[in-house]
Amino acid sequence: MENKKRSSASPSTTNKKESKGFCLMNHDLLQNILSRLPAASFASAACVSKAWNAACNRVLSRPKLSSAISLNPSPRVALQEVFGKVMSEPIRPHFAMASVGPGFHFKDVLQFMVEKLGSRTPIILSSVSGIFGRDALTHEFREVKWTNGNVDDEVSTYTGIVLNVGYVPGLKVEAIPLLQQKKTPQGSMIDKFVMDIKSYTSSMSGCTSPLAIIMIGDADVDQKPIIEKLDYAMSMETIIVGDERGQFVYKSGDVSRNVSSSLKCSPDAVALVFARDRDKAHGVGDIEFHFALSNGVTAIGPRFKAASVKVRNSESVTWLTAKREGQQEVLDGQHILDHINNEMENHTEYVDLYIGVTRLRNCSVGSDKPRLMTSLALHGVVGSQNCITIMQECLLNP
Repeated sequence: MENKKRSSASPSTTNKKESKGFCLMNHDLLQNILSRLPAASFASAACVSKAWNAACNRVLSRPKLSSAISLNPSPRVALQEVFGKVMSEPIRPHFAMASVGPGFHFKDVLQFMVEKLGSRTPIILSSVSGIFGRDALTHEFREVKWTNGNVDDEVSTYTGIVLNVGYVPGLKVEAIPLLQQKKTPQGSMIDKFVMDIKSYTSSMSGCTSPLAIIMIGDADVDQKPIIEKLDYAMSMETIIVGDERGQFVYKSGDVSRNVSSSLKCSPDAVALVFARDRDKAHGVGDIEFHFALSNGVTAIGPRFKAASVKVRNSESVTWLTAKREGQQEVLDGQHILDHINNEMENHTEYVDLYIGVTRLRNCSVGSDKPRLMTSLALHGVVGSQNCITIMQECLLNP
């Protein structure tokens, strides 16, 4: 008789008992279990109850960047490997950036990423000449570089992908493009691009300058005027990094910003913008961005003031003589390089040298009144005879 009573318990009663059991679970134990779930299961767990949602928030209480690389010869398998890795732990994707080799088709990769991450996640996908990172399957450090259509001996195909997915609590992230429309001056579109960034940031945080911008520029478009406008319009605290000679596609969380074939426009650049969230949850700390330059662009050598400048437009070069700071002697090109060699202990035989040129210029955005600002452009050194010879085109922008 006793066994019969036990077997007659209704399913709803059993579920209530199980639910009550989960509610009584030790908070630390629950958090430990949730922290071991893959991203998809973790997202589902956060919807179970307020208690579980709070536990999930404790698991993701800090910023997180999940990254993986795959050199699998099958593009589809490579995509599955990197996504399987970056989504194998709890994370709420706020943005994604992927770099791929020449064996991938942009359209297919972007569609795959949107299906996995959702249409509201800003995504930037770029083609690069090399990638490195931790292998999605072996966790070993892998690196490959494609040069002049060839691949390194260790890799027999052109495929390779590195995927980065970021979670940044307390920030809002969006992909904002610079769309170049036909018959519209580039200067006007650059102004709109800068104002779009400022407007988005203001709507999210109340201030017009974001914390950071990661920008990818089209290789066929001069990015210098774009960088100069951003340098003028943003505060000194805004960090701007990226690739000015890239090939890319993107997906914005705002549908109106995505390229449509009917608009007859193409993106000259796209910026991944990080802005403070004025409505961030209580207890969420502030994120700070830091950056460092590699020793390839470390400032080395004395300061000079130009004594004579001769421009040769036909060769796209400029000849310079200069005075070293604090001295009156006019130095020719060889003596300038000798001074630099001495500063670098004569280790310049295989080093690419650039001269940083500072200049004052008037700048404005939209209807703003122009004002003077100082900018720095780095020009490559291509030779020296009586004068040091530098490329007129700005090769690097700080």
